Amino acid sequence: RIDDTMVLLQSGCLCCTIRGDLIDTMRNLLARRDRGDIKSFDRMIIETTGLADPAPVLHTVMSEPELLSRCRLDSVITVVDGVNGSSTLDNHPEAVKQVAVADRIVLTKLDLLTGREGEEQLFAIIARLRNLNPAARLLATHRDEATAARLFNSGLYDPSTKSLDVRNWLKAEAYEAGERHRHEHHDV
Repeated sequence: RIDDTMVLLQSGCLCCTIRGDLIDTMRNLLARRDRGDIKSFDRMIIETTGLADPAPVLHTVMSEPELLSRCRLDSVITVVDGVNGSSTLDNHPEAVKQVAVADRIVLTKLDLLTGREGEEQLFAIIARLRNLNPAARLLATHRDEATAARLFNSGLYDPSTKSLDVRNWLKAEAYEAGERHRHEHHDV
């Protein structure tokens, strides 16, 4: 059974389908808003899985001319578990990328870091996050810092203010997107 939460891959190409689906969904929301079919909105939030590589999503949103004429990429937010974050960063390169590209990093579970050991773990994760992304704003959930006013409206997302790694990931994604586009049109 196929319903509206399942994507049927006609071409068998997951990479092209997912990117196209994101663009189509955003276009559809804008068109429905324009027609008055849905309540007006000021922002769209794209939430990926916890271990998604952010480069393809960022490239997709930053390179679609129709979306760029109507939308702007604002805050890139990632959530880091204060208890398990170091292990996640050690074991998943996507998590490192998420921290590196972010404008805002929301630290969760910090209230569970207690005593001397907890304090050392807190200082270690903060130092690691600062090393990966010194410009990102760190916000803690246990102090109610992660409010909408602090999460959004950080200004136009600017990859040039990010690390060389981030700029290289986005350049690589742009190249790979071109290759996928070529694959999509030549292998059918």
